[in-house]
Amino acid sequence: MTAMYHMVDELMQDRRPGNQVWVSQDDYEQWARGFVFEGLRDLRYGQSFCNRFGIRDNILFYSSDVEEADQYIQKNYVR
Repeated sequence: MTAMYHMVDELMQDRRPGNQVWVSQDDYEQWARGFVFEGLRDLRYGQSFCNRFGIRDNILFYSSDVEEADQYIQKNYVR
């Protein structure tokens, strides 16, 4: 497989494996309060969340819309 195909394959994979990462409501709220400072450092909302909780999810990481990323986080990661 060429490097380009490998990169595309990597980007298209679902990053929510069977051993799902769950984040508690309290941990989520604590991170969300501190996001202001990360936003000032030019980190995207989803990028910051992924970095904080060690999550590999390309959809979330590259999302540029805060509201959509937050809904995605609530639906897929907060328990």
